[in-house]
Amino acid sequence: MITNGFFTKDTDRIAEVVKQLEESGVCQILLSVDAFHQETIPLEPVKYFARCVANSKINIKLSPAWLVSKEDNNPYNVKTREVLKAFEDLKIPEGSGNVIFPSGNALKYLGEYFDENMEYSSPYEEDPKDIRAIGFSPDGEVLNGNVYQKGILDILRDYQP
Repeated sequence: MITNGFFTKDTDRIAEVVKQLEESGVCQILLSVDAFHQETIPLEPVKYFARCVANSKINIKLSPAWLVSKEDNNPYNVKTREVLKAFEDLKIPEGSGNVIFPSGNALKYLGEYFDENMEYSSPYEEDPKDIRAIGFSPDGEVLNGNVYQKGILDILRDYQP
């Protein structure tokens, strides 16, 4: 599961949700932490979520988003490195993360960082007949269904691209 780790500031609720995730069989969490997420998401509840997950049976890795490349020294990557340092005391490994793809708002607001002469391929493009990952919208929409109205296994079984 990949998440930004923020859904409440209530520490009791955070601990309860981590316990529910563990009991439901979630075995790994990729925690999105970077300059982009932390523009609008407070860091302390995310760190508390990470601490709770690290103390559970769930494997956790930090998953930063990089602009241009991990090695590039643009202001967004500098901020991402600062955010990652804030997690050092938790000793959570850093995953490979991803590099921002020039599309949508990324292209609109960060276009100056992309080479317009370079052809990019989207790392997120999926074959609708070979699903390897699913993403849930905040309203529960997923694969032409809604988890608030129908179980995820039923949605997966009934999915028609």
